[in-house]
Amino acid sequence: MTTTTSYDELPYTDNSFHYTHPDHMATVGLLHGLPVARPEGCRVLELGCALGGNVISMALKFPGATFVGIDLSARQVDEGRATVEALGLANVDLRAASILDVDAGWGKFDYIVCHGVYSWVPVPVRDKILATFAENLAPGGLAYVSYNTFPGWHARGLARDLMAYHLRGGADVRDSARAARAFLRDLVSILPDRRTAYAAILSGEGRLLDDVDDAYLYHEHLEETNSPFYFHQFMADAAAKGLGFVAEAKTDGLREGLSPEARERIDAWGDDPIAREQYLDFVVNRTFRRTFLRREADGPPPRPTPEAVASMAAGTVMMPESPDLDVFAPEPAPFRTPGGGPSLTTNHPLLKAAFLELALARPRMVPFADLLARALGRLSAGPIAPFDPTEAAAYLREALFRGFAADLTTLSVAPPRIATDPGEAPTASPLARHQAARGGRITNIAGRTVAPEDLDRFLLPLLDGARPRAVLQEALRARIASGDFTISADGRPLAPAELDAAVRDLVDESLRRLTSIGVLEGGAAEGRAMRRYDQSSATNLDDGSTL
Repeated sequence: MTTTTSYDELPYTDNSFHYTHPDHMATVGLLHGLPVARPEGCRVLELGCALGGNVISMALKFPGATFVGIDLSARQVDEGRATVEALGLANVDLRAASILDVDAGWGKFDYIVCHGVYSWVPVPVRDKILATFAENLAPGGLAYVSYNTFPGWHARGLARDLMAYHLRGGADVRDSARAARAFLRDLVSILPDRRTAYAAILSGEGRLLDDVDDAYLYHEHLEETNSPFYFHQFMADAAAKGLGFVAEAKTDGLREGLSPEARERIDAWGDDPIAREQYLDFVVNRTFRRTFLRREADGPPPRPTPEAVASMAAGTVMMPESPDLDVFAPEPAPFRTPGGGPSLTTNHPLLKAAFLELALARPRMVPFADLLARALGRLSAGPIAPFDPTEAAAYLREALFRGFAADLTTLSVAPPRIATDPGEAPTASPLARHQAARGGRITNIAGRTVAPEDLDRFLLPLLDGARPRAVLQEALRARIASGDFTISADGRPLAPAELDAAVRDLVDESLRRLTSIGVLEGGAAEGRAMRRYDQSSATNLDDGSTL
């Protein structure tokens, strides 16, 4: 018997979620003093894998690991299997099955992932998810689960209730999403007073829904089951299955972005980690959590362990505000995220030098020992007293640890090999080439979803390492000749010599963009350091630096 689900009728767009990847899970586990499995040879189970894009991106990075994904939607699983076959992956097993089918016979897993499922299934399935964590996690294993949370979902649920009533006639799944979006927009437009809290809530939800696709709107907001929880309620259910809290997979810098007074008040109110997390949710009005759990029977509770940073590689998306940064100048130096986001301002020479080195290495990560050596080397030629290497290492470990919590830095126990220069014959990841050829979302080598431009999408399938730039330029000329791309100067067609120069520039610019978003694979020379490596809303630092 075949059961059709709303996910068959309106499948999710294929996605990868970096914070569910075994590299990130192992990193967070080690940062909390837990004896987690190395990602290179781990076993991973994903409950609710949809099209499989998440585990597929993991499998490409870790060919020695094993990945199992299950989903109730046979249509999505079939599409995922086609991708697995096209990429020639032997370490991925996608199954059309219910979460209720998982039992001890499926074996033990080092990491179990359940993203976008828990709040949207009935009580028996939620209980089974937690039971699967308890029964199928290997010793030292971690589970990831995401779910909607109160108090934030009180306001969001208001919009959901109004849309659900409007759609009570039972429209087609795809039509329902469009009708709900239009209804909320129309409702806001006729409110008698747009200055009320009611109007602000509905307007905010309307803007959010205008920016998401139909599948997300329907499955997130309009599915029959949608159960938010207070964090303490969720953790009580987890504790009943013998599971304990480790950390949030993605902090968004929420606590670090609060004032010192707010953090002190939360700590005074909460006498244990669960209570402090709950009060944090009250303060920031959290709507969604991504929680790492462990089996309580596995040993002592987690504890923050900055020392673990020494065995990791670090990266950042920030750039120095000044292109001529002087690491010796006494003035504070701002580092900012392009396009907005977290920022760091520091007057500490070691942090200036270290974050400058990370910015220069983008999009690659730098092993901690190399980063420390580069930063100290940069400072050694300057007019300041030399740093004690042991003290400098301890300070930098702590700064990167706190930066990770504030979303300023990335840390990795198994950093991806990403190109910093496209080279003469660039190679894009097999998954990115496959996705671009089919018009889907693009996953970079680190497992993050990125948004390349149209020209980048055209070039991506061609970047197999066998085509030099001249061949890429010829392919673009052919597309221009066919009328698919148009190039002009002040409205006039380009002369042949002008066209040749323009094509060269366009290909070069596209390859630079693809390098910056991390879809090009690093070559042997770039990977040498990695082969050696096996293993304003701000936080005030003692020296006056702010995260």
